[in-house]
Order: sequence, then C-alpha cells, then structure tokens
Amino acid sequence: MIYVFLGSEVNLLKRKIDDLIKESSINNIINYDYDEYNIIDILNEVNYVDLFNDKKLIIVSNFSFKKMKEKDEKEFIKYIDNMNDNVIVFKCIDNSLDERKTITKKLREKCKVEEIKKMDYKQLHEYITNMFTKNNKKITYNQVKEILNRCEYNDDFAINETEKLLLYKLGEEVITDEDIEKVVSKNSEKEIFTLSDAVMKKNIKQIYESYNILIKSNIDPVVIIDSLERQFRTLYQVKVLSKTMSEKDIVRKLKINAYVVKKAYENINNYKEEEIINNLYELSNLDIDIKINGLDRFKVLENFFLKI
Repeated sequence: MIYVFLGSEVNLLKRKIDDLIKESSINNIINYDYDEYNIIDILNEVNYVDLFNDKKLIIVSNFSFKKMKEKDEKEFIKYIDNMNDNVIVFKCIDNSLDERKTITKKLREKCKVEEIKKMDYKQLHEYITNMFTKNNKKITYNQVKEILNRCEYNDDFAINETEKLLLYKLGEEVITDEDIEKVVSKNSEKEIFTLSDAVMKKNIKQIYESYNILIKSNIDPVVIIDSLERQFRTLYQVKVLSKTMSEKDIVRKLKINAYVVKKAYENINNYKEEEIINNLYELSNLDIDIKINGLDRFKVLENFFLKI
C-alpha cells in the first residue's frame, strides 16, 4: 500500500505515521530523504527481497511530485499497478496534486492520499478528548476547553501539552483543574516572537521584559533557544542574499513567509555575518549544555543575552 500525506502540520503528520506503524505491526522501517534519492532507488528497495523476507515500511521525507522526472513517473505508475505487500509513506511537501496527471488519478484510485491540515476548534477539541480517552483518563468538556484556551488553539502546542499532562498523570485516572493549571503551559508564541525580534534589534530592555514574561508563563528556555536559532539562521540567509537580490526575490528563493523575510531584512545591519555565525554556534552549544551537560537552562540563556 502507498500512502501520500500532504501538509505542513508536523506533529499531526508524525502522529499519523506513528499510528500507521502501530497498526501495521511492521518492525522493518526504512527512511529515505527524497533530496538524496530518487523514486527508482525507493522502488528498488520496495521490490528487494531480503534474506528473512520481512515486510517493510518505507518512509520518504521531502517528497515532491514536481521533482519527479518523466521516466521515473512512468516507473512509479507501473509499480502502483503491481504493488507488493510492503508499505510506502510519502511525506509530500507539495501544496496540492495536479489532478490532470495520470499518476494523480492512479494514486486517487489505488492508494491513500490525505491532506494533513490544521484542525478547526471542534476537530481539535475532539482530537484532544480522544487522546485522554485512549489513555483511560477522565476529563470534562470544559477542562479540554481550558487546555485549548491556554494553547491558543494551536494544534501542535495543544497536542504537546496534552502529552505532558498524560505523562504527569501516569497511574492516575482523573484529570483535575489543578493538574491543568500546574502542567499545561500557556502558548506564548507572540511573546517569543517579540523576544526574538528584540534580540535581532539588540533591544536589551525589551529582551528582558519579554524573557521575564515567558519565564513566568513556564516557557522552557529550550523553546526560546530553538526560536532564536531559527531567527538567526533566517537573518544570515537574508543578509547574504540581500547583496545580490531584492526582498521579493529572497522570498521566492527561500520559500518562506514574506513577513518573516521583511522582519529579517529590517535587521540585517544590526549584525555582521561573523556575529550571526558565532551566535548560531553559541546557541547550538547552549542546547548541548542543557540537554547533555545538565547545566542550568535559565542561566545559560541569560548569559547569552548578556553578550548581545
């Protein structure tokens, strides 16, 4: 069977694939990155029979039908018409499929194609409720509503916080209001953005104001570090490309939100290229110091702010 999942909801996609792995009971899982391999390589793996003849589940990341050559497309169609028992999961980065193409019609007819998209409020409420039900936990409608409210109805954040709560309540059946108050963090994406922007602008006063708000909201400093890494990486790309390209061309080149590029463009003169690289290197080391060396996550981040 072939599964094609389209969409950028990372956590939902991961859970969809995890559920598929559990349902299929396949232990032989092979990962391919379509940036490094082509469809022929993948089909050769699917058709290869190893010594033990184990059923395979092959997961293909960064897949795109737009990157596929015509001869590869023909081979893929041949396989769809003669699929074996192995399972292929394509994590497709295309926004949509070209419904006029033969391969799309074949996929629709013989395979499973699903768009993993952001849930509306009702769907998200049902999804979170089912997470508790599957884990034999008792929770009320209003308690789930409170979790979603704290997470500002963000799919990924709500799911992550629910998993934290389920882990916290291992061995206990009933979810209380106190549990939610204690465990579920408030989604502070806007404040994280404010903090990141203050770092890009070297606005020390705003940095510490936002940082203190986030810490009071129980936001893990590791989350802040991840956000800063992304911001500095984008800043570096925009700074380098701005030497030869316009802002609009940079948006097309990087294929990211125009507003993100605009904000980075505003800050390209605040840091030299060497400074950006050093900060990226230091942020990577902070992550290691926290996760591997066990250093105080608050102190290492605060020390980073002092050097800006």
